[in-house]
Amino acid sequence: MEILRFILLNTDPGLTTVFCLMIGVLLVLAVTGAVKQSDDATAMDVAFLYARRCIMILLCAAGPLLIIGLYAYAYAVYGFDGERATSFMKLWYGEFRKSIADLWWCFLVVLSAPMFLRMIMLRWVRPKISGWLRKFRVQASGDALSDIRIDMDNLKAKDFNPLDYYLKGQMFLGLDDKGEAIYMADELFRKNHAKVIGPSQTGKGVMLGVLLDQAIMKGWGAWFVDQKPDDFIYDIMRESCERHGRPAPLVLDLNGVGPGSYGPFIGGTRRERRERVVKTFGMADNGTNADFFKREERKVLDYLMPLWDGTLGQLAKLLKGKHPEINEQMANWVREKNGSIESNVSEFMQLDTLRATVEESFDVAAALNSGAVVYVRSNINDTIVRKACIALLDEVVQIVLKKRLEHPTYLSLDEVRFIVSQNLADALATILSKNVFASIAYQALTDLLNLPDKTLNAESIKGGIDINTQITLTYRANDYETALWLANMTGIAQKTVTKMEKVEVNKGGAEVWGDERSVGQVEETTVTTNQLLALPARVSALIRPNHLAVIIYTCWITVKEAKGLPPRNPVQPPALPAKPPAATTPAPTTASTSTEEDPFDSNAANSDDPFASLNENPGDDPFAALASATDDPFSSIDSDEINGPSEDPFAGTTGDDEARFIPEPDAPKKPAGKAKLSADQLAAIEAAGLAITSPGSPKPKPAAKADLSSLDDIEGI
Repeated sequence: MEILRFILLNTDPGLTTVFCLMIGVLLVLAVTGAVKQSDDATAMDVAFLYARRCIMILLCAAGPLLIIGLYAYAYAVYGFDGERATSFMKLWYGEFRKSIADLWWCFLVVLSAPMFLRMIMLRWVRPKISGWLRKFRVQASGDALSDIRIDMDNLKAKDFNPLDYYLKGQMFLGLDDKGEAIYMADELFRKNHAKVIGPSQTGKGVMLGVLLDQAIMKGWGAWFVDQKPDDFIYDIMRESCERHGRPAPLVLDLNGVGPGSYGPFIGGTRRERRERVVKTFGMADNGTNADFFKREERKVLDYLMPLWDGTLGQLAKLLKGKHPEINEQMANWVREKNGSIESNVSEFMQLDTLRATVEESFDVAAALNSGAVVYVRSNINDTIVRKACIALLDEVVQIVLKKRLEHPTYLSLDEVRFIVSQNLADALATILSKNVFASIAYQALTDLLNLPDKTLNAESIKGGIDINTQITLTYRANDYETALWLANMTGIAQKTVTKMEKVEVNKGGAEVWGDERSVGQVEETTVTTNQLLALPARVSALIRPNHLAVIIYTCWITVKEAKGLPPRNPVQPPALPAKPPAATTPAPTTASTSTEEDPFDSNAANSDDPFASLNENPGDDPFAALASATDDPFSSIDSDEINGPSEDPFAGTTGDDEARFIPEPDAPKKPAGKAKLSADQLAAIEAAGLAITSPGSPKPKPAAKADLSSLDDIEGI
C-alpha cells in the first residue's frame, strides 16, 4: 500500500520526468549511427551493436510493462479486487495527465535535444577528438616542411650578456635555440674569413662588436673600418682595451673630424706607392680609348717617382715642375701630360687628413707589426674619403703579404661594397697564411654586384669573396633572391614528410582525419628561406666548415659610458720665426720685409743652409753647390698655391718649420711668367757673393731692399 501511495505522490513530476528522459534516450539511439555493422568489425564494435539493440528494446517495452506491472501490483495489494485496482489506475492516470499538462515544454526539449546533441558531436566534438588523436599519433616520420607562420612564432630574440660565455681558446658566437653557447676554436676561427650579411638594424654591428671585444681580450690586433659610422663600436673597443689593460685604440678619421692624419702614398716601397697611386687615381688600363691617355699619365708618374717623397703637397709642386732636377722642357711636358693626376691631387688636398707630412702620417706598418687596436672611420658618401680608405687597405695588404705578422690580426670591414677592390678580393686568398683574418659586412647579394667603381669586375670580386669566406653569419634577408642564395649555402636535407592524408566529411558537415596517410621524400635546405625571411633582429643563421648550419641568437656588448669618437685636436699654425734684433752695422745681405729666413744669410740658424760650407772655403764658387743640391734654396720664398697647410719639400727643412711657407700679408705677389733680374737684385747678389768670397775685404754699403720672390722661376737657380 505504501508503494502505491509513493508512486501516486511522485508521479507529478518525478515519474513524468523519468518517462520523458526514456523517450529522449530512445530518440537519440534511433537517429544516431553510433555503431555500424561491418564485415571487418571488431569485437568491441559488435558488443556496442548488441548493447544498443538491447537498450532500444528495453526502452520500447519499458512504458507498457510499467503500466501493466503497476496494475498487477495494485490488483494484488487490493486483495485481487479488480474494481479497486482499476480505480487506482484511473487516479494515477489523472495525476500523470495533470503532470504532462504542466510539463508540456519537457517534450519539446526531449524532441530537440537529440538533434542538438548530435550536431554538437558531429561538428565540434568529433573533429576535435580526431585532431587530438592525430596529434598524438605514433608516426613513421616526424619531419615537416617549413611553415613561415610557425617560424614567425618560434623565432624570438634573446637577451643575455655575451661576456658571461667567453672561454679561453674559444670564440663565442651566440646561443642556440636551447640556450647553449656556440663556439669555434681560436685556431679554426683564425684560419677562415667570415662574411656578415644583413640589412641595417638587424644585428650586424652587434655581432661585430662581440668579435672585436674577444679579439682585444685575446691580445690580437684588431682593426675596424667603419663606413656609416657605427654608434657604439668605438666605445666597445675603447672599453675593451681599458678592461684588458691594452693601449687605447689608434684612431684614424679620414673625414678630418676626428683624430689622425694619413698620407695615402707615403708608406711602402716606390713600386708599392706607384701601384696605389695608379689604382686610387684610376690610371689603370680598362680596355677603352682612354687607355692611351692613361699610359701618358703613368709615364709622368714614373718620371716623378724618384723625386717624390709621397706627400700630396710635394706631388702638387712636382706637377708644376718645381724641382731643381726638372728642367723647363720636362716641366712643360709634365704639365701637359699629367692628365687627371693634377685634378686628383687637388681633390685629395681638400682634406686636411690627407695633407699629412711623412712625420704626421699614420704608420700602417707599425700598427700592424705591434698588434695594435685600430679604428678607421671612412664615409660612404664621400668619394675622396672612400678612395683614401681603399688606398689604406691596399697598403695593409701590401705590408701583410711581405712578411707574416707576429700577432694574429683581426680585420673587420663594415659596408664593404663601398671600399671593395680587386686587390682586397684577391688578398682574402693569401693573407690567412700571414696571420691576418677578416670579416666583411654587407647587406644583400646584389651589394657585391653593384660596386661604385664600374671598372671593376663585380662577378669576379663576388666569386672571390664567396669562395674565401668560409664562415657566414646571415641576419634577416629582405629579398627572396638573397634568402634563396643563403639557404642553398646551408645544404640540402632529405625529409620524409606527409605527401597525402585522407580526410572524411561526416554527416554533420565537418571534416575528420581519416586513418590513411601517404609519405614521401622531399628535399629542403637546412635553414630554409622562410626562416631567413622571418629572422628578427639579433637572430642569425651560422654557416661554418664541417658543421650543420644552425640558428643562433646574439646580443650586444653593454657600453658603460658612450663617449664617442674623440674630437680632432685643432692644428695650431706654427709660430713665425722672430725677427732678429736690429744690428748697429747692417749686414752685407739684402734686407727683406718678409719674416722668412734669408737663404743667403751665413749667420742664420739654419742647419740646412746650402751655403754654410762656403764660409769655410771662401775661394769656392758660392753657387757651385746649386748644381748638386737636391733642395731648392729659393723655394722657401715661393708662395704656395695649394690651399691648406703644406710644407715645401724642397726647402731642406725638417718639416717642423712651416712658418717659412706662410707668406706675409704684405708680401708682394709672384709675377706671372718668367721674370728677369732687376738691377737691385743683381746688386744684392753681387754684394752677397763679394761678402762670402772675400771675407777680408771691406764691407759694402747695405743694398736697397729688393723683392726676390721671382727667383723661383729663374732657370738654373
